Amino acid sequence: MEQTKLAWQYLNGLGDANLVVVSEENVAPLAGQISIKMAAASLNYRDLVVMDGKHGASVQPPLIPLSDGAGHVVAIGAGVTEFNLGDMVCPLFFPNWVAGTPPTDMHSWMLGGPADGVLTEYFTTDASAVIKAPSNLTTTEAACLPCAGLTAWSALTNPTPIRAGETVLILGTGGVALFALAFARAMGAHTIVLTSSDKKIAMLNDLGAQDVVNYKTTPKWSKMIKTMTNGKGVDRVIELGGAETLEQSIRAVRVGGTVVTIGNVTGSLATIPLPLMLTRYINLQAVSVGHKQAFAEMNRAIELNKIKPVIDRVFPFEKAPEAFAYLRAAGHFGKVCVAID
Repeated sequence: MEQTKLAWQYLNGLGDANLVVVSEENVAPLAGQISIKMAAASLNYRDLVVMDGKHGASVQPPLIPLSDGAGHVVAIGAGVTEFNLGDMVCPLFFPNWVAGTPPTDMHSWMLGGPADGVLTEYFTTDASAVIKAPSNLTTTEAACLPCAGLTAWSALTNPTPIRAGETVLILGTGGVALFALAFARAMGAHTIVLTSSDKKIAMLNDLGAQDVVNYKTTPKWSKMIKTMTNGKGVDRVIELGGAETLEQSIRAVRVGGTVVTIGNVTGSLATIPLPLMLTRYINLQAVSVGHKQAFAEMNRAIELNKIKPVIDRVFPFEKAPEAFAYLRAAGHFGKVCVAID
């Protein structure tokens, strides 16, 4: 293992102007830890929120960004028996959430803010905060799993799993949305996807979406969704929009259905007519990524169904700031990644 490592770091403040490459000491793993030579990382919308300084007072520089990454084990501390040198692994977004109810301090340990993230050549952490990646994926593909993949999985399995034959409405074509499409198809659900681009309709159909609606040309898309479902509405909405889309998502779901709220790209303060909720027994469920046990379940499903994430573009390590700019432009279809090794 090298004595030093390169990492991208917010050094003198947050913001793109303060994201620089630094050289740091590469610390060997202590007892109970492993060191990973990172091969790839992927970006999420959350990483732009961190960059813009809008993720809360606890997220402060100096900080290595990005939560999603994958690499290979290159050093093992004393007492670690579950990993071997060369294993392909992913660090966990929530290192201290193993299963069950989230720990009260889980947000204090989130990778990429407040804790250092994975946009670095080497990453050393507790062995308990790492999971083996699915064997059918490359390291770049596995780098898409810790936040985006697990969030989509959690949205389809909580509070109860989607059942074959149910209908799922998915908003958008980012990483979480396309993971949700792949998982919903594997679960036997009928899928409807919203997109802003006619160009992406064919791409979504190629990925197995049964129905696609352009919300730019159909601004009252909830009415179309109800028509497409014979007036019933969908069983579950994967709500990735936020303030401007939440009301229509609620209108599009069936009586007793579930709206899973994940994103807030269109704003954080939503106004909801309460009768839409109270008279129709709607379940409004929030999802915050997921725990290690769910990650293991997702990985088994990925291997069994030979699922692969959709990757839009991969940037070299030295051009990582361009990956942030590309994600901010919001023209991507799937995941935006950075190759590290």
